[in-house]
Amino acid sequence: MNIYERLSKITEELGFVAKGLTVGKGTNQYKAVSEADVLNAVKPLEIKHGVYSYPMSRDIVFQEILESEKEYTDYKTQEKSMVKKSTYFMRVKTTYRFVNTEKPTEFVDMDTFGDGVDSLDKAPGKAMTYADKYALLKAYKIQTGDDPDANHSNERTVSRKKVVKKPVKPVEDLADTYKKILDLQLSAEDVSKWETYYKVSSLFDLDSEQMNFILERFSKRLGK
Repeated sequence: MNIYERLSKITEELGFVAKGLTVGKGTNQYKAVSEADVLNAVKPLEIKHGVYSYPMSRDIVFQEILESEKEYTDYKTQEKSMVKKSTYFMRVKTTYRFVNTEKPTEFVDMDTFGDGVDSLDKAPGKAMTYADKYALLKAYKIQTGDDPDANHSNERTVSRKKVVKKPVKPVEDLADTYKKILDLQLSAEDVSKWETYYKVSSLFDLDSEQMNFILERFSKRLGK
């Protein structure tokens, strides 16, 4: 069989995949199909019909650090204060490849996308997992019970707030800015995260605006 016949056979034998993942709590709780649910359904049939699938390449389409504030109440003093929270948003494009194991030069590629929103270390993993899961769901036409057309959508108006960037103070001497970043004594983990975020090999490759942003963030955290 060629690769298309193998994929067709797997699609034919795959049935409904139940939602085994519970997401959220209370009124926001809902059921979803987890990556484990999909892999448990797909892997035995891929082995049976001689197909190996894997994420061949990944590209970051978009990434952004989102800032928000939440009111916090100290239950001992009952004093209220605003606490800033940073979350990391990442959108990843994945090319997922399905290979005929008896003829490895024969394969099918599928592009898929995944979003991840979490702390700096978890967002990339969430985005990759989401992209991989939906590559398999769509390639094999797996039914999960989700049908957007089955639910009536209430008409509503969506508005977006205009985001105004704070003006960046001019830096007269970049060497002085480098020294200030070194004085912060950032951990290796923090340095790695910012280098990844700005796609640079070193923090010293950043421009003055980017360095000022990092200085502002960590100076507040360290009380400097």
